Amino acid sequence: MRKSTRIACTGTLATAVVAALSAFASDYFSAAPRTMSSPSAAVSAASVSAGVANNSRKVLPGSALRQASFDRFIVKYGDGTAARSSQTLLLNAINAAAMRAGVAGTKLSANGSSAALSMQYVRRLATGGDVIRLSRGLNQNEANALLAQLRADPSVKYAQPDYIKQRLDFTPNDPRLDLQWHYTHPTTGIKAPTAWDTSTGEGVVVAVLDTGYLDHADLNANIVPGYDFIIDTVVAGDGDGRDADAHDPGDWEGGGTSSFHGTHVAGTVAAVTNNGLGLAGVAFNAKVQPVRVLGHGGGYTSDIADAITWASGGTVAGVPDNANPAEVINMSLGGYGSCNDDPVTQAAIDGAVSRGVTVVVAAGNDNQDAAYHSPASCVGVITVGATGVDGARSYFSNYGAAVTLSAPGGNATSGSSPNDRWIWSLGNSGTQAPVASPAGDLMVGMIGTSMASPHVAGIVALMQSAAVGAGRPALTPAQVKTLLRTTVTPFTVMPPVSQSQGPGIANAAAAVLAATQDIPVDQGTLLDNRIAITGQTGATGDALLYKIVVPAGRTSLNLRTYGGTGNVSIYVAYERTPSATSYDRKSAKAGNSEAVVITNPAAGTYYLSVVGESPFANVSVMGLY
Repeated sequence: MRKSTRIACTGTLATAVVAALSAFASDYFSAAPRTMSSPSAAVSAASVSAGVANNSRKVLPGSALRQASFDRFIVKYGDGTAARSSQTLLLNAINAAAMRAGVAGTKLSANGSSAALSMQYVRRLATGGDVIRLSRGLNQNEANALLAQLRADPSVKYAQPDYIKQRLDFTPNDPRLDLQWHYTHPTTGIKAPTAWDTSTGEGVVVAVLDTGYLDHADLNANIVPGYDFIIDTVVAGDGDGRDADAHDPGDWEGGGTSSFHGTHVAGTVAAVTNNGLGLAGVAFNAKVQPVRVLGHGGGYTSDIADAITWASGGTVAGVPDNANPAEVINMSLGGYGSCNDDPVTQAAIDGAVSRGVTVVVAAGNDNQDAAYHSPASCVGVITVGATGVDGARSYFSNYGAAVTLSAPGGNATSGSSPNDRWIWSLGNSGTQAPVASPAGDLMVGMIGTSMASPHVAGIVALMQSAAVGAGRPALTPAQVKTLLRTTVTPFTVMPPVSQSQGPGIANAAAAVLAATQDIPVDQGTLLDNRIAITGQTGATGDALLYKIVVPAGRTSLNLRTYGGTGNVSIYVAYERTPSATSYDRKSAKAGNSEAVVITNPAAGTYYLSVVGESPFANVSVMGLY
């Protein structure tokens, strides 16, 4: 069977199976999760939750408890008003408003006593408002009535309660969150708890194209219907071809064990969280759509391409339309060979991106340049390399200009304890066929770029949910890629230049915050006259934007790229963003030595788009006038 026709999941369970799948040039690793021979690597979800007292107060992530009583208010009267000049006149004015609102006078308390409402001046704020304390708390309706009267006074600039705010650093009560260093480590984790204060992925569907899924007590509530796209019954191993059942029957070969890889990946994306059971998912209020494309020995490119189309809302003949199209697709799979030689996969990805779907893929585990692997080298994808708890490149991770950024993927030689070597998620105790849930439910440690990729897919779900929640349009795949790259945590251990893995490690907190902000219309990195920007790196299809402001009276403008490796083209436009289809000038020779020269340029801003015709690294960009 030709290597180019089948794709292996980026992983396997043991050395023997790695060898058996070497023809597919991609693997992941497991911490002996099936035999339980390594207690640190596979743990019964039921056993860790048994006897754990759930006395945590459940607070919605990012939300304070609703305040029931208000006894302090901040009011700012305008300059020159009587209330502004005297504390006594201020209290008189507020008391008059309380009388008009019907909240002044006496009121029975809960113990049957009564007391007249009185007011005390507290202090003036640096911003100019005055803080007033009432002798009793007002309920929400009373507070609203008082504020309405105060705000009706044209001399009042503003009036509001002196709200009580609470800590929002949401910590789920899942008992084995402690294993998930990849979420919480201060320098090498993805900073998930801070991101959860803003977003938990609600309203977003993430399609996981993998081995399917297993019923699991820590996942079931977040599954939406998927599909089994494997046509070949030998590869499928479930006795039939394509159907609506995306359950994983096992992917063992010969006498080997099954990986249940899709369940581990799905758990990283969206394991049910704050349920007092097991561990947490990155986007735990998102939904996972399991799409089965990998079986015994991997999966066919043709099946995977159809699955990409279907998951993203496209039409596949003979398959019912997807009722829940995904906003994000994760593919922790790959095979040797450039995407230039895999136009079927590229076309499917192009279709998904055109429908606004972000496609996240694993870089691969061959310690090679990702440019020689598909879909890692495809245009338009977000390719994820792996790092360990030490922040260094995982020894197995693919690298190079095709890698967008890195995320925790584990590293068998790193970590202060055995648990820190692994990425922890969901699994099953079965060896070949799965053991039915809940008896077979496990928490399993694995390593690989297969594990890094779903961290980023989960972050994308958090970003999309945050953007929409902030009243902004959904992010485009290109915007997602830019925000992910510009919000990374810098590497604590820099990879060698020859083994680059993007600008750093995915930072969920920073990416989610960026997703809630306005994206500037006037984008682009500013070029200073005659000063080069060096070290520019990107994948095939990446477009890096620069701008230079040219004063009046200049006789020429030279915009150029040079040095480094790969192949770029440049597109230039005056006072607008250029593209490969809309530009004023371009230079598109082989290699990175490109130049556009404009004689007697008009004063104003010129924009330069550097587009990767192939992966490029360490390119310099310069503007001269």
